[in-house]
Amino acid sequence: MKRHFDFLILGSGFAGSLLAMALRRQGRSVLLIDKSRHPRFAIGESTTPMTNLLLEQFARKWDLPQVLPLTRWGTWHKALPLTAGGLK
Repeated sequence: MKRHFDFLILGSGFAGSLLAMALRRQGRSVLLIDKSRHPRFAIGESTTPMTNLLLEQFARKWDLPQVLPLTRWGTWHKALPLTAGGLK
């Protein structure tokens, strides 16, 4: 069976996943490939106030309300209580 996708994204980390979500919101078909699987340990989850602001703008621009809780420390923990994380 041959399948066609509009986009192929290599890497299902934070950036790859956000890009895939935005493209799907636009009605595009996306194939997201990663060499590993989730959940997995990852270094670099720290954010800054500017990163949080940009992530909020991205979520609003592409109509991704499920991303909005990730833009602030307290809100993501309430919305996704099973997600591990901590202040660094």
